Amino acid sequence: MKKVVIIGSGIAGATVAYYLKGQAAVTIICKGNREDSNSMLAQGGIAAVMKGQQAEKGQEPDSEAEHVADTLSAGVFHNQPKAVEKMVHEGPQVIQDLIDQGMSFDRTAEGQLDLGLEGAHSHKRILHAGGDQTGRQLTSFIHDQLTSVKWLTHTFALDFVIEDGRVVGLDYLDENHQKQTIFADYFVLASGGIGHLFQDTSNHATITGDGLAMALRAGCELSDMAFLQFHPSLLDGGKKVQPILISEAVRGAGARLVDEHDCPIMVGRSNQLDLAPRDVVSRIVNEQIQAGHKIYLDISDVVHFSQQFPAIASYLQQNNLDFATSQRIPIKPGMHFLMGGVKTDFSGRTGLNRLYAVGEVAFTGVHGANRLASNSLLEGLSFAKSVAEDILAYRASASQNHQKLKVRQNSVSMILPSRADLVKRTSETLGIIRRPASIRQFLAWLSTFNYQHLDPTCTDREQIETANLCLVAETIAKAALARPESLGAHYLLPEEEEPHESTSTGKN
Repeated sequence: MKKVVIIGSGIAGATVAYYLKGQAAVTIICKGNREDSNSMLAQGGIAAVMKGQQAEKGQEPDSEAEHVADTLSAGVFHNQPKAVEKMVHEGPQVIQDLIDQGMSFDRTAEGQLDLGLEGAHSHKRILHAGGDQTGRQLTSFIHDQLTSVKWLTHTFALDFVIEDGRVVGLDYLDENHQKQTIFADYFVLASGGIGHLFQDTSNHATITGDGLAMALRAGCELSDMAFLQFHPSLLDGGKKVQPILISEAVRGAGARLVDEHDCPIMVGRSNQLDLAPRDVVSRIVNEQIQAGHKIYLDISDVVHFSQQFPAIASYLQQNNLDFATSQRIPIKPGMHFLMGGVKTDFSGRTGLNRLYAVGEVAFTGVHGANRLASNSLLEGLSFAKSVAEDILAYRASASQNHQKLKVRQNSVSMILPSRADLVKRTSETLGIIRRPASIRQFLAWLSTFNYQHLDPTCTDREQIETANLCLVAETIAKAALARPESLGAHYLLPEEEEPHESTSTGKN
């Protein structure tokens, strides 16, 4: 039986394991508990055109072609169309498979899927579970199916062991901070993105770009690293309140973005108003905040807010943030999703033999310059199945015994900035608005440190995370400089321009 190691416990990695169950010996490695992933935090839902779903009265029925068109439009046509078509066609089949196995999504009184609307979608096509708890319920359901998987929790993946051009092993720190090596026939990177490279983020605390840094050190190609999606509506509850995402589905349900004077900020800025693509809305929210305004979500038109969004409502109540009386939620933009990543083919294969990548860490080409809302879970499901199928179909020579393989490691002395300084500088330089001169200064500052390779004697997780973040930050900065024209989420100003002069169009 083939041995497969999956790095990451979110929707992408778990779905690979789901389709390998009973046919491969699977080990899942995760930095924290198995519940610690961005997938567990996903509120909005899954965008999908499901067969048999009836259109609302007076509305034209949805179609895969329209979902593809919306994805390409939001991505400013920087997407790979074939990848988008694959995701839009195959994703619903995986969802139906999970429904057939017992996964429950929210439904109307008539038994139809209760579909929501989000930004840049032309139809209601967002599936939900538990209102705003879709990611948690879906990921937990898949985890419950993985009865034969071996879990290595509180385990920190470090670097791949490469022999004759293929990945044969993985070095990691176990829960006791001891260095270990695991060998397998195939490895799957499903480690998520880069959220905690920035001060404000919707991402789980474990998301520090580790898989991307591992891939870089192993020689993999990364693509589209200039495109970072900043979500326009993170909770702004003050320094003592951890910001969480206020789902775009809240705006889909009728909420509006307003300033402290209750003036709508999207009027006259986009014909899609509050449901414009995320790059557009984030720039406008950022512009207003930079001008000294306080920005809110006015939820007065959202029917039964606490029932529709129970997790958000509960969090606001726990932190004594009034919303029931004020009908307003304070928000700010924050780092949300990486459109680029480790370059793969449609089967998830990377440039390294026996190494796959899937989910946010991977670059499949589906998101283009700006991800369409609720396409991330769909991407994870669709491409994860393809990865599993490719592993099972892979005809290769019998695996060798690498248990006695000795990996020669050169001594490296890491010289690192403080995490706080790195995150502050990255947030100022590679955020919603970018300047070439500032990026060059940032790269010059990074060049004074040594982080390209890990010190093999280092067992300090925070130091290793910082080294990984430095390497990823360098890659993003170079990619941003290499793309002089603004596009989607990559908004680069000439040095003489001021941030408040940014336009509100999706294509720049």
